[in-house]
Amino acid sequence: MKSFEKVENLAAESENQYKLALAMAKRVRALQNGAPCLVPEVKDSQQNAVKAAMAEFSRGLITYDVPDDDNQGVDAQ
Repeated sequence: MKSFEKVENLAAESENQYKLALAMAKRVRALQNGAPCLVPEVKDSQQNAVKAAMAEFSRGLITYDVPDDDNQGVDAQ
């Protein structure tokens, strides 16, 4: 199974797909800015940042947390 299919399954199982997308976007930016890639077979992770991030998430090398409080940053008046 390719990384895309594994990430698609991860998104389907996720309780919050939006936060998964945000976490992946943050990892892509980190890779583009020179963060070390955790998947050795991806060459030039700055140019292939999306591919590298998808591989990292699909293998469980990168995780993200969804806080219990869904109202963080929201002001209720």
